[in-house]
Formats: sequence, C-alpha cells, structure tokens
Amino acid sequence: MKTKRIVIKSREEFDTESLQFARRLDRGEKVKPVKGEYFESLDAVRNFLTEKRLELWRMIRDQEPKSLTDLAKMARRDYKDVHQDVSILVEVGLVDLRKPKDAKTRALKPVSIVDALEFRVA
Repeated sequence: MKTKRIVIKSREEFDTESLQFARRLDRGEKVKPVKGEYFESLDAVRNFLTEKRLELWRMIRDQEPKSLTDLAKMARRDYKDVHQDVSILVEVGLVDLRKPKDAKTRALKPVSIVDALEFRVA
C-alpha cells in the first residue's frame, strides 16, 4: 500500500530544514530525499484538498473510471470542473492520467497512485 504524506509546518521550519539539507549535500553527505507535500496551515491543505477533490480521488481509487468523462458522470458533475479538480490531484501526486493500453480514443484514464493519505503536523 502506497501512502502519500502531507505535512503541515511553518514556512520558517520548512526553510530551516531545507537549508540544513542543502548544507549536508554541500558537505558531500548522503541524504535521503524528503518525501511528501508541505503546507503552512490546515487551511492551506483544505483549500487544496477540498471535499469534492477528495471525493474524486476516492472514486478514482475505488471505482477505477475509464476516463474523465466517466468520472464526471459518476460524480454527477460538469466535465470542466472535474477536469480542473483532477489536474490539481495530478499536481499534488495523488492521481496520474494514463492512456489505456487498448485505447482507440484520446481519452486519458485517471489512476490513483496512492492508496491512503497520511497527515502530520510538525
């Protein structure tokens, strides 16, 4: 099961950790890449991952729609709005858009690339 980490921390904390990371790299130390998405506040997370976007992500993960058109029908939402929300889910790394193997159209299939979300407040 692949879990996406979403961390809430202040800008100051993020900048300090980034600077420490860069200094270790400059010294030639081996460092593990930092994984996850970082936000400054819970409000910032909620603005990005709205209820409707989370609902779409769950539909993609659980019902595996064949296309964005199918997803819009499942969600009973306008295609344009679904496309915009899925684009944001792609940007944050929850969803990928793939061309189906037996595709006869240009329709892309939304695929969840994570099974769960993990929230952490630093």
